[in-house]
Amino acid sequence: MDPGSKRNTDQFASGPFRPHGRVEIWAEGNVVRLDAAGPFNEEAIIALGAAWRSLFAELPLCGPFADVVLLRRSILASQKVVDAFGLFLAANTQAGHAPSVVAWIVPPEIEGRSFMLPKFAEIYAAAERPFAAFETEAEAEAWVRAKLQEAVASPREPNDGRPAGTADIDGLKHLP
Repeated sequence: MDPGSKRNTDQFASGPFRPHGRVEIWAEGNVVRLDAAGPFNEEAIIALGAAWRSLFAELPLCGPFADVVLLRRSILASQKVVDAFGLFLAANTQAGHAPSVVAWIVPPEIEGRSFMLPKFAEIYAAAERPFAAFETEAEAEAWVRAKLQEAVASPREPNDGRPAGTADIDGLKHLP
């Protein structure tokens, strides 16, 4: 993926209720970056889905890619929102836009961290996505780099028809 312009959930909000929480999304190399500040409601997940589709409409996939998500303030969300997030992941898988690996950066002071991380880990497991949460960007970067290198060495079915093992992981140089 080539670097793209940033999008955010405010740009894609629709319906009678505004999103609670805000997510900014952009691509750097084969890393999709998300900067998310909660707490979140269902409208935020719907707007995130629209922003995600917009990003992938403009950026071609170039082999395995990762999501690196920096969380701020809070990750609190109702079960309805967690379920909507699971549907968001399923839709991305169906569209061929599923990352090979997902790292969340969740510092200890983030509200809801200990309660919500296990719920989101379950959602990622159900979507069959390697997922890990870290307290620091450095930890997340090291893990994502290793996992993307593994994906290049032992690729699953390519997302874009390119020969297996042709991923570019330069996006890891610029964690948010």
